[in-house]
Amino acid sequence: MAKSVSGTTLLVNTETSTGLILDATITGGTIPTTASLFAPGASVTDLSTGVRYINLGTTAVPSWEAQRLSKTVALTAAQLIAMYATPVEIVPAVPGKAIIVDSVDFVIVRTATQFTSGGVVAVQYNSTANGAGTSTQATTFAAAVVTAAAGTTYSNRQPAVLSDIATASITNIGLFISNATAAFATGTGTATVTVSYHLV
Repeated sequence: MAKSVSGTTLLVNTETSTGLILDATITGGTIPTTASLFAPGASVTDLSTGVRYINLGTTAVPSWEAQRLSKTVALTAAQLIAMYATPVEIVPAVPGKAIIVDSVDFVIVRTATQFTSGGVVAVQYNSTANGAGTSTQATTFAAAVVTAAAGTTYSNRQPAVLSDIATASITNIGLFISNATAAFATGTGTATVTVSYHLV
């Protein structure tokens, strides 16, 4: 059932017996904070961004908070080699929001054909080449994580402390993985990157 509230169309999936919304979707727009419309704990998913919001407030005063999110992207050998000049998108930009990283996980499957060259790896804001974007990590992944001998390894990094960052530097901007110094070469391994994050 569709409801139009404050200029936003809600597609209602579930309601309580008293008609309060428990679950709904929108496609863009702003989630209403209208009294007596949503139950506490109600969820609204924005189909334009895939972000799910939970009402942590009351029926009288809804308060919407984005759930923790994560995105996993598989990287081919060609992408690992090319990401120095052509960073790979991990999390697309969310209109009007800044993506704040909670953790980065990097799993690599190295083969007998080792990667060579290259430099430190990080997930960064924007698609700036050569790993020169604003890093989301407190520390980078060493080049040796990529260039080591055959085997599968797991690495985790905690987020960088963002302090007094200009809004324009992180709002409406996606996250990309790149590396510094030089491109990796010759390897045939693969990797997966998982970024856990929230939006503000």
